Amino acid sequence: MIDTGRLAPGMKLPPERTLGDRFAITRVTVRQALMQLEAEGLIYRQNRRGWFVSPPRIQYDPTANVSFTESATRQGRVPGITVLSKERIPATTWESEYLDIAEGDPIFLIRRLRSVDGRTVLLEHIHVVAERFPGLLEHALDSSLTELISEQYGVNEHRARIVMRPTALSDLQARALEVAAGTPSLYLCRVIHDQFDNVIEFDQEFWRFDALDICVGVNETAQEET
Repeated sequence: MIDTGRLAPGMKLPPERTLGDRFAITRVTVRQALMQLEAEGLIYRQNRRGWFVSPPRIQYDPTANVSFTESATRQGRVPGITVLSKERIPATTWESEYLDIAEGDPIFLIRRLRSVDGRTVLLEHIHVVAERFPGLLEHALDSSLTELISEQYGVNEHRARIVMRPTALSDLQARALEVAAGTPSLYLCRVIHDQFDNVIEFDQEFWRFDALDICVGVNETAQEET
């Protein structure tokens, strides 16, 4: 039904009992099939709402100096940003190590949700060196932060060290993404430098595992070295 377009992206699947009756199978078999389709990224589940057909995955290159908003727009998708919280706090030991500052130095912590075509796909925690961007929290933060700091502060981002690994969403993370706690996720950690190679930002991203394809470009020089 998904392959033929009878169930289009974003459409809600019939209840488990209806599916069981339609295909003459038990509800146990229905649940196994739904979990398999979820693992393949063909459907997704929303808490207390049911199962839905997944839209096409967003293609994402975490190494590119292109904002999420610009990348999604280039693919003909509609990106969205919701700011969950923003605050000025003292850096913990852990944060200071990533940002190359002293423990207790002021930083801005911004928590946002990202969506594609109205579907929430990403929770991000953004840690920014406060002294580099005075008044940052007074700006609207529901658009590209990369463009904002370039236009308002003359700082150009250069993405350096990136770490990715599979993980499971905690209860708070899962609630933000409207899934069950323990749902698989792709965790991405990125340290960002400015044009003078100073660390200015440390980002954490928690992606719905069925929402993206990681597509990293390889230049000719890298291929020759390989």
